[in-house]
Amino acid sequence: MDNPSNRRGGVMSERAWKTLVLILLVWAVAVTSLYVNDVVLAKLQNSGEYELISVNIGFKYKDGRVEWHNLTKVPVGSTLLEVTAKVAKVNYTTYKGMGAFVEAINGVKNEKPYHWMWWYWSPTTGWTLGPVAADKYIVSDGETLMWYYEDTSSFPPAKP
Repeated sequence: MDNPSNRRGGVMSERAWKTLVLILLVWAVAVTSLYVNDVVLAKLQNSGEYELISVNIGFKYKDGRVEWHNLTKVPVGSTLLEVTAKVAKVNYTTYKGMGAFVEAINGVKNEKPYHWMWWYWSPTTGWTLGPVAADKYIVSDGETLMWYYEDTSSFPPAKP
């Protein structure tokens, strides 16, 4: 006798079930993320338990082009890495005890001697090289930061 599960048409194959389950899982994660971003964070912000700040973040590429994301809204306590990931595609590796090492931003990868270095603007000293890894630096309201893809064969590298 013919096993109905082996026939095409009437019964869904195991592969089709797995695909359907995977699609539903991805959908559920996406909907949950949207809910958290749009509803939960808005409720927290309105209740005063969640505060947003604005930062300016730029990316200076090897060809001299600069891309700014001014007045980027982020939660109080955000790190530079979190801000960067909010406005750009960032690839990094985290090293225990040291922090995150950014390997690429917006598809531009570190290639010796060029690397992504970050700087912050100080009204008294101008551009200042970041003192810690991007995931260790907590940004401040109104702060201006820049990722600079620069020649690091001599240290300290040239200011943006």
